[in-house]
Amino acid sequence: MTTAKQKSSDDRQLLEPQIRRRLLAGLLLTTALVGGLGGWSAFASIASAVVAPGIVVVEGSDKKVQHPTGGVIGEILVKNGALVKAGDVIVRLDPTQARAALGIVTSELTQLEGRQARLHAERDQTDRIDFSERYLSRSDDARAIAESERRLFDARRKSIAGQKSQLQERIGQLRKEIEGLRAQLTAKGTEVSLMADESERVEGMRAKNLVPVTRALSSERDLTRLKGEHGMLTSNIARAEGQISEIGVQILTLDQSMLTDAMKELRDVEARLSELAERRNAAQDQLNRIEIKAPRTGIVHEMQVHTIGGVIGPGETLMTIVPSEEKLAIEIRLAPTDRDQVQIGQKAYLRFSAFNQRTTPEFAGEITGIAAELTREPQTGVSYYTAHVAVTEAQREEAMNLKLVPGMPVETFMETGQRTAISYFMKPFTDQMARAFKEE
Repeated sequence: MTTAKQKSSDDRQLLEPQIRRRLLAGLLLTTALVGGLGGWSAFASIASAVVAPGIVVVEGSDKKVQHPTGGVIGEILVKNGALVKAGDVIVRLDPTQARAALGIVTSELTQLEGRQARLHAERDQTDRIDFSERYLSRSDDARAIAESERRLFDARRKSIAGQKSQLQERIGQLRKEIEGLRAQLTAKGTEVSLMADESERVEGMRAKNLVPVTRALSSERDLTRLKGEHGMLTSNIARAEGQISEIGVQILTLDQSMLTDAMKELRDVEARLSELAERRNAAQDQLNRIEIKAPRTGIVHEMQVHTIGGVIGPGETLMTIVPSEEKLAIEIRLAPTDRDQVQIGQKAYLRFSAFNQRTTPEFAGEITGIAAELTREPQTGVSYYTAHVAVTEAQREEAMNLKLVPGMPVETFMETGQRTAISYFMKPFTDQMARAFKEE
């Protein structure tokens, strides 16, 4: 028993120097490591940078494809991602309504233009209507309307001529009646003259008591009657002449009334023609816009129409065309806390995360513009400053060889200065302490 205890004590004495040597070596190594790291963090200089996400964009803005009046979709000729040239038809609307509207307006215009030609002839009192060759060659409807207006023109002229003929015939009758009345008046005047002589002789004989008084009174009555008949004939002649004058006025009124009616109707027709001309232009413009064309060469993006027969509203965006011939640029989003560290002209380094990082180099760039105001993302509520970065001329051709496409993600690094490693480690603590000492 004693021998075993003595042996254990000897073993501990042999192990203790080894343990102390190992502990000392570990302590020295730890001290050297901590001291080295501390010295390195205190004196080593590390470049600080602002990191901002971004995307590849086109320098020229995307073009929205819209239609001013809308309509029913008849044909969709492109898909998302399709390359189109400026002027290519990308959507075709159903032309049924536009053609119907134009047809209605054109038909009414043709009818009113035919009426206008007739009214011009009536106003100018010509013998026939002068339809232009352009009008007659327009359509079968135009020729039919022209023939109808000619018949109406001739019928109206015949009606007026018939009324005037009747009135002229009445004037002839009155003139013959006046001739007869004048003949009667002449004869009656002779009778009055003879009766006056006879009455004068009878009165002389009565004064000599050669004839009775009744004979003298009878002669006086006959003379008075003849004078009355003579006056009646004169009055009838005057009345007939007055009727002739009235009929002459009626004849003039017929022509004047026709002229007045023609001018009034012509004013109404020309006003309506002016209105219809504007409607025709609008209908023709709408028909011309049945084919919706690409505003520029580019790639179809964000299509909103997919259904044949669907309805689009006025000004509704159908799709956007991303220009394919414009230069590409980088658009980044700066956090508000980093805005004071980034300035126009500052160097930046770009990394296109869509490509293989082992084979794709990092590109040098430069800040070319920074928005003056914050932009707020409506969905997430995140605020940021929009900035633009351009690849340096030395690497621009190399960047173009990557076949960049608008929308590709980009990581951007902007060096802001040199800082020691320990300042990185201590900054959260110093910031927290600064806020803590300012709290009440």
